[in-house]
Amino acid sequence: MVLTLAAVAAHKKIKPERVEVFIDCDVKADRPLLTACDIQLDLGGGLTDRERTILYNSARICEVHQLLAGEIDFKYRLVDGHSPDA
Repeated sequence: MVLTLAAVAAHKKIKPERVEVFIDCDVKADRPLLTACDIQLDLGGGLTDRERTILYNSARICEVHQLLAGEIDFKYRLVDGHSPDA
């Protein structure tokens, strides 16, 4: 995911302060094929709302999701708590 964000940022000439991804996954005991992942993106400051939205959406549609098997619930949040509407 970080590589995807870096590639999109370079392609769009977006210069984030940092690109850090924090992932906390929990396998649901009552549904063994469900893993819930809480993903936080830290892009630092200095980006416009449009730039943050571009990077946020590129993380949400990252190719990594296609490699994962089973039912997975992804919850994305920007570190500042203000995730753009998808």
